[in-house]
Amino acid sequence: MSTTVTASKTFAEFGLSEPTLHSLEEMGYEQPTTVQQEAIPLASAGKDLVVQSRTGTGKTAAFGIPVVEKIDASDAVVQAMVLTPTRELAVQVCEELAKIGSGRGLRVQSIYGGDSIGKQIDGIKAGAQIIVGTPGRVLDLLRRGELKLDRTYSLVLDEADKMLDMGFAQEMSEIMAFVPKQRQTCLFSATVPLGIRGLIHNYLNDPTWISLSEDFAYVREVRHTYIIAPTAHKEQVLYKVIELDQPTSSMIFCNTRNEVRSVSAYLARQGLPVAMISSDLTQAKREQVMGGFRSGKIRHLVATDVAARGIDIDDLSHVFIYSTPDSPEDYIHRAGRTGRSGREGDVVSLVAATDLVSFNRLSNRYELKMIEREIPSDEEIIKRRDERLVAQLLAEANQLPPEALAGFDAFVSSLSGHPDASRIISYLVHRRLAETPKDESEGSDQDNVEGEDRAPRKTASKRRRRPRRPREN
Repeated sequence: MSTTVTASKTFAEFGLSEPTLHSLEEMGYEQPTTVQQEAIPLASAGKDLVVQSRTGTGKTAAFGIPVVEKIDASDAVVQAMVLTPTRELAVQVCEELAKIGSGRGLRVQSIYGGDSIGKQIDGIKAGAQIIVGTPGRVLDLLRRGELKLDRTYSLVLDEADKMLDMGFAQEMSEIMAFVPKQRQTCLFSATVPLGIRGLIHNYLNDPTWISLSEDFAYVREVRHTYIIAPTAHKEQVLYKVIELDQPTSSMIFCNTRNEVRSVSAYLARQGLPVAMISSDLTQAKREQVMGGFRSGKIRHLVATDVAARGIDIDDLSHVFIYSTPDSPEDYIHRAGRTGRSGREGDVVSLVAATDLVSFNRLSNRYELKMIEREIPSDEEIIKRRDERLVAQLLAEANQLPPEALAGFDAFVSSLSGHPDASRIISYLVHRRLAETPKDESEGSDQDNVEGEDRAPRKTASKRRRRPRRPREN
């Protein structure tokens, strides 16, 4: 059944403990989001929930606050567990729950593959009260007898659509055998496909449905566009769009790991600051890549759907969908990476002729307004590059003394339309930059940060070379 509750304007209206309220204040939480207003009172009352709310709306706190409030801080046993489909999401949720529960002195332990199992076992034995983990490692520790859930009465499935699909169905079924039948179970996801709705009733008891994204699972501020691109030329087309749009940061979604490696390597060869996230990478390498992405050293991240779950970047300007996803729900999860917290964003799909039927189906499923774009021409890219170079040159010139600027504006204006404008401006910009002392404190290990497919760094002149135009079919 669906329900609506009276909106609460402050977290204090939920009747939370003072330590939890203090933790939320320290975290900068001022007013509950819609999903928090709807879910927290029901979850606090012990209801089983299915919560459908789009990405970036505050779902973690919506289940995390009730979970933290129910923990007996004096009892050093596992009392709640959150399951996630990826390591990154497990780490992210663990960190947030630890912050929410810090005022009450709660212990939260993350459990996932790729990290030291001995360290995780030590954390459990030290009295972890909340476990956040991925199904594979959780099941491994349950089988070993190192993790016991006989006193776990709160279970949350985050990104529930992935947790209950065929990829995790067997593991989930085995894990449920270790959890008490008398428990509270809550499912949170941006989408709830018809294919998993039957499974929901196997795990939940008369659940309350909160559907906040059923009619607008996509972000309204996001612009959805697509380009018809031959499969053989998609990499070149993607590079052209990136050169034209110049995203501040982007995620590029592929359907397979082979595509991820190929696209990442191609963009790296063009001199772009790109990295990939893949299950092939060690956890330490994944964390290094994500650190570079969040800091801005890496501007473009290539990933599959599963690898990207849990990656939360507030100011992501672009999402590029390199290959059409298998389901409309996957498109929504990809698109939901941008346009967070009311910001604008762009989702650009590269669609091969053979994928048009699938692409039309997903756009119709959520009544998305799709706008077709043309493949950027070489002339457009050169013009946009000139504009950026002029802006950079002007910014550099502003640092010069006034006497050095005599006639400068007229000189720059005279370059307009000059056949060698790009070369002249590029030369001036890079000469000016070369004369500017560099901050020796900056790291020089960029190549190590940007993923295993990172090609050797190219010179600025090669990075600025004119892109080749894809051959026509």
